[in-house]
Amino acid sequence: MFSHRLRVSCIASSALITAAFLGYGLLPSLAWAGIGFQPVNPEELKMTSEPQAPGAPAIILYRQVDRIDDRYTPHEDNYIRIKVLTDEGRNHANVEIVFSKGWEDIVNVHARTIRPDGSVAEFEGKVFEKTVAKKRGEETQVKAFNLPDVQVGSIIEYFYTVDYKEHYVYGSHWILSQELFTKDARFSLKPYQHDDQFHLRWTWQQLPPGAEPKQSNWGIVNMETHNIPAFQTEDFMPPENELKARVDFIYD
Repeated sequence: MFSHRLRVSCIASSALITAAFLGYGLLPSLAWAGIGFQPVNPEELKMTSEPQAPGAPAIILYRQVDRIDDRYTPHEDNYIRIKVLTDEGRNHANVEIVFSKGWEDIVNVHARTIRPDGSVAEFEGKVFEKTVAKKRGEETQVKAFNLPDVQVGSIIEYFYTVDYKEHYVYGSHWILSQELFTKDARFSLKPYQHDDQFHLRWTWQQLPPGAEPKQSNWGIVNMETHNIPAFQTEDFMPPENELKARVDFIYD
């Protein structure tokens, strides 16, 4: 377990932040620059397997998480792109996004299927909300939807925003390990900056070689990582997230 501490007192112009670095596919990688669909990649469409994940039903080609801890509009933008390699992998067209109602909401959901021939089927269906757990007056819910026309060889991708309750400062987590092998991923966090009341510290564990959160000159914490193994569950294991590759951010 490693840790780092940052005094949150930095202020930077949005223009400088946006120009700081470019993301996957030469698109802006920071949430305040916006997340959208990546260009169709012919090489990804041709893929039939991943050597580092032999026999995998699907893999995550690219994942992006961009978070802003703002007093009035705290939110996190998420994007995920999945390559379907087998018939079993088509199950990943059924998407469920977990959230805690009352403290957060899932908004701005967009999704599409890229067929093996490169044509696109846009998601135009309904996003359903359902309760999956209740505990001490709090509800854990999911936003669920199904992507259209998913075939073996398809790419499915979607992005959404997690809106957090305003006037609160939240700790957060980058959970790198997923059910599927992840080829490439990028993460960013713009910390709370309104005053010196809070200090941000972060710890990490089980990160892949070469991955380490770094603070830019503008106070942004970012990380790029590659080839993250699929997380394997076992009977009687401790809580999954405690064993996954992760970075935890805490204000105190």
